[in-house]
Amino acid sequence: MKKNTLNIYEVLESLNNKINANTTQLENNTEQLKLQLDEVKVYLLENIEKKAKASLDFLASEFKKEAHENRKNISSKQERLVTEEFKKLKSDISKDLEDLANRVMNSRII
Repeated sequence: MKKNTLNIYEVLESLNNKINANTTQLENNTEQLKLQLDEVKVYLLENIEKKAKASLDFLASEFKKEAHENRKNISSKQERLVTEEFKKLKSDISKDLEDLANRVMNSRII
């Protein structure tokens, strides 16, 4: 009976050793996975930052182009407005001079 009892203890000890080895292996695998996950996080963050910067640069460039076009349009509109105002002013001055000339001529007749 003692021989059978020893064999059971040996089997249990062997199983315990295998469980401990498997546990150690699982812990090592978990640590390796954590390290790999950290590397992936860093890689993804770097790529996200690069893409975000590229997007911001593109948007800034597009906004600058749009602002330049808007300034050109505003300048063109201002130039047209000033030209129209000068034409109107010239016309008004001509009418005023004509009215003045008519008054002067009418005043001589009287």
